[in-house]
Order: sequence, then C-alpha cells, then structure tokens
Amino acid sequence: MAIRKVLRGSPIAIAALTAIVTACGGPQVDNANLARAIQTASPAEVTVRCRVATLLSDSNGPDGTHERFDVDCNVGPTIEIDHNLSLAPRVPIRLGATVTIHGQFEPDPGHPVIHYTHHATGAHPGGWIQLDERTYQ
Repeated sequence: MAIRKVLRGSPIAIAALTAIVTACGGPQVDNANLARAIQTASPAEVTVRCRVATLLSDSNGPDGTHERFDVDCNVGPTIEIDHNLSLAPRVPIRLGATVTIHGQFEPDPGHPVIHYTHHATGAHPGGWIQLDERTYQ
C-alpha cells in the first residue's frame, strides 16, 4: 500500500524502480570490463560480445571435454573460450559468428581464456554463451 502511494504520480520513484528491475535482468555486455582485466592482468567475471576468430579442436582433461574457440572482442588479444561439454550442450559455433559470452576471464599470459560458460556448479556462478538468440549453459 505504501509503495503504491509513493509510486502514484512520482516520476522519480517510477524511474528508480524501473532501473532496479532492469538491473535485475542479468549481466549486461561490457567489453570495457574485459579490456580492464586484460590491462591489469586480473581475473574477472565478464560479459562480452565478440566475433568468432578461430575454431579449435575439443580438449579432453580431468574436468571433461571442452569445446574451444577463439574470439576477437576488439579490446586486445584474441581470447580462448573453453566451454565444458560435460556441463553444457555444444554450441554450434561458426567462424565469423557474433557471440555473447558470460564467464570467468583468466589472464594467463600468452593464453587468455574465458571459462565457466556453463550453469552454476556451486564452486562458481553460472555462465553461458548466446548464439543466434539461443542460450547454451
């Protein structure tokens, strides 16, 4: 009841509530955040929109099979994407496609990578890859 009274006729309150609801919609693309992480060589949770630059072969390791590809985000070196196929479906990646990725950036010198592009595992928040308006997580 009190909220209705505050919102009724109050453009500022309505704008503030709209901003809060929009912010709750999930991570927003922020390639500048990746650029800062590259520049400072710091790990970071990132959401980026990039072009697929190179298709790589799958890798097999103790954490399962990973789909791998490089992306160019126009903020520095290409970044390898390691997408765990034990935890998420394969993404039908194609060279030159534009993808939006949410995951954990690791600034490994000479081999920067974004991983944790799958649902949350308890050890880390969930990530995802979007291609052609479909989300893989």
